[in-house]
Amino acid sequence: MRGTTRRPWGIGLCVAAVVPLLVGALWVDEEVSINQVPEAVRQTILRIVGHGMIDEIEMETEDGVTIYEADLVVEGKDIEIRVAVDGTLLGRHRARHHGDADRFTVDQLPEAARATLRRLARGAKLIKAEREREDGVIVYEAEWQVGGVKHEASVMTDGTLIETEQLVSADSTPASVRAAIATHFGLGAKVVIEKKMVVVYEVKGKIDGRMREMLVFPTGRVQAGDEDDDEDDDDDDDHDDDDHDDDHDHDDDDDD
Repeated sequence: MRGTTRRPWGIGLCVAAVVPLLVGALWVDEEVSINQVPEAVRQTILRIVGHGMIDEIEMETEDGVTIYEADLVVEGKDIEIRVAVDGTLLGRHRARHHGDADRFTVDQLPEAARATLRRLARGAKLIKAEREREDGVIVYEAEWQVGGVKHEASVMTDGTLIETEQLVSADSTPASVRAAIATHFGLGAKVVIEKKMVVVYEVKGKIDGRMREMLVFPTGRVQAGDEDDDEDDDDDDDHDDDDHDDDHDHDDDDDD
């Protein structure tokens, strides 16, 4: 394509979302797994969660004091706890949820949506199911954990996959990604990285004789693309060949 930059579009896009932590002189907030917290903190969290599920754990450091805040699902109820480094329970209360998402139990999910989410979880227990509206379409989301690592996925009512997310460590990303993170956030900066797999369909066709491209997401959202100038490039190559042939003919005439 001449004059434009081609977008690397395809049926699936992999997007790594890098979220900077608020790192300042006084306050740091970092999401961690159950395997990354001190043993005393881990024992307190596991004692309280029992047979429930750990949704999320954040390590908060303020004025040099570190506290761990965990979102748990206990007996079907969402609770938040705060734990000191030595394992002391500092607080416990029912979680408050904001936004337009509706909380669901896994059994309340539509059958097709639940089946797709369970297939993606590969035997792990689904937690924190939600329903929301995206691009005018009802979307269902659920989370699960594998080895203490949080995974998420979004699907439509009929089970159509929209996207998946997975928390990853910087060491598991390609060298080029680590280099980009270091360039933008600084070497050794603390960041949270989510690996996203987004389903999108690339469509090509002619409008008024010219090739066009667009992206269509499972929800029906359309993102217009650039004109496809490949055919024009081919035509230009043909013209260049003709010009070369003409020059060759002129050379033969001069020889005569």
